[in-house]
Amino acid sequence: MSIIRLGHMLSGYLVIYVTGEAVQKFINLAIREGIDLWDISVRGNMTVLKVGVDSFFDLRPLARKTGCRLRIQRKGGFPFFYSSFMRRRGLVLGLAFFVTTLYLLSSLVLFVAVEGADTVGGDRVRDLLLEMGVRPGTLKSRLDTEKTANELLLREPRLSWVNLRFQGTLLLVEVVEKIKLPPEHTGPANLVAAKDGLVTKVLVVMGEPRVKPGDTVFRGQVLIEGLLKPQDPLYAGREQLSLPVPVHAQGEVWARVWYEGYGEAALTEVIKTRTGRRSAVFVLSVKGQEVLRLGKATVPFRNYELQNVKRDFSKRIIKFPVEVEAVYAYELRLTERALTSEEALEKAAVRARLLAELQLPAGASVFNTTVEEVETGEGLVGMRYCIETVENIAVEQAREAMDSLVPGTVS
Repeated sequence: MSIIRLGHMLSGYLVIYVTGEAVQKFINLAIREGIDLWDISVRGNMTVLKVGVDSFFDLRPLARKTGCRLRIQRKGGFPFFYSSFMRRRGLVLGLAFFVTTLYLLSSLVLFVAVEGADTVGGDRVRDLLLEMGVRPGTLKSRLDTEKTANELLLREPRLSWVNLRFQGTLLLVEVVEKIKLPPEHTGPANLVAAKDGLVTKVLVVMGEPRVKPGDTVFRGQVLIEGLLKPQDPLYAGREQLSLPVPVHAQGEVWARVWYEGYGEAALTEVIKTRTGRRSAVFVLSVKGQEVLRLGKATVPFRNYELQNVKRDFSKRIIKFPVEVEAVYAYELRLTERALTSEEALEKAAVRARLLAELQLPAGASVFNTTVEEVETGEGLVGMRYCIETVENIAVEQAREAMDSLVPGTVS
């Protein structure tokens, strides 16, 4: 920007429209008279140009002389801005106050939320933070989140992990509580089968085995009974007793276990393609309650798929539970395609395999797999997928000791 243009910005300028048959002659006369014109452009049958406020009155005689008409389209520059500001001082000052207040509020902690404190309780965590000086109104720049998290761990031993982070003016405190393991059963207990299987190996540490390799067992069947017989070497020290002593059975029973899944597939498949047409519904919710819905109540398509797009405004500078959801319905064109027998069987096998694998326990190793076709009705094919594993199926089950078997009593 030149010095002259800057001077016009400070003193004010006008954007004017010039119409008539001798516009070119009008501009040449203005330049010959030393009137500064700039940003000259032609828009249809009119010419747009800028001129200083003081020079506008010098253009009027030239316009009459050439038969042109002048019309002010816009006023610019500091004088007009100042005049507009003085007329709207309340609005401008209010806007400045609002922006300043918003900036100041954004630098404070206005809300404290706690997640994960199911046992300890969110109120307990907030009370501890209050004792440490963390409360609504605290400057975010003065809060050391790492130091506060470490101190919170020291003050509450039931917590194993703490993280503090800001979401606008919200201080989110994420905690993980220590897992309290259930007390182990120490009384008399049997080892029973957790699932059906074919026993391959039995390892007894304490108790009496009730199965052997090659036996088929069912869920809940006793595998190792929690009894100690007099002839057992571990019976030493209990010679005064002549009956078995109830003990806590220990050992492992490994067995072959099978997991089966079944899947079907049709010999035809439906292909869905979007036609390009769609309808939309917009929903405004406050605190989870719908307050406004814009759009058609019903979808105008016979075949369609829905897509939800949510905009959550509760994580802005000031936390406010407002959510806008757009629900788009896309029209679909359905076409059928015939599948070969091999393609359908492959689809059925994939579904059967997924169903079988979902039953596998964590860490189980697959020993063998088998796949076989199953006869079904017309238009369908079926597959059975079987997974064989070898795993320890023994689990503890408490048992009640008879009074006559309690150590120290003789029948």
